[in-house]
Amino acid sequence: AFDPKEKILVLTANEKTLKPQKDVLLNSCGFDVDEGRFLIKGCQDIPGFDAVAKGEAVPLDIVQPGIVKMTMEILKKEPLIQCILLECTELPPYSDALRASTGLCVWDAITAADFYVNAYKDNPRFGLNDWQNEWDGVQDDYSFGQNLIEADRRELINKVGAPAPKPKAKPKAKTKAMMQKIQRRIQKQQA
Repeated sequence: AFDPKEKILVLTANEKTLKPQKDVLLNSCGFDVDEGRFLIKGCQDIPGFDAVAKGEAVPLDIVQPGIVKMTMEILKKEPLIQCILLECTELPPYSDALRASTGLCVWDAITAADFYVNAYKDNPRFGLNDWQNEWDGVQDDYSFGQNLIEADRRELINKVGAPAPKPKAKPKAKTKAMMQKIQRRIQKQQA
């Protein structure tokens, strides 16, 4: 959820070959390459990246600094860029370096696949897998807001010692049998 004035940097292997796909991107994905918020930049001029066009192995140790440098230069010129989309399947090896150097979120083919696959998987951090059984039974000491820095603690709405707000309605308790039924259905879907 970015402001319409904020921009998205789209890195691709070659910007000249992406732009002719304009109609396909617009009709299939709702992505208008001419829209001002999308800044498309090709990596074709990065030293070593020509290996992609030649079908050769890309020298990561040479290409990565070039991609980071190019991106940092773009960000200096375009301060409204809020995220980076790596359109090319050759670019995910540089995602972490871009995240670390820019502080921006970076999406690529791997994050897209993870998003899709994880939507079908059971989340092991929730109750269906009885993750509670692995707990050692010892409650860790915790004081509300202790994980926050002092400036954030001052911004808390619910202060330590303040009366807790009354819930509007009590949630219905799920029975163990109902949870097992849900778990069996999810396992069946994943099989």
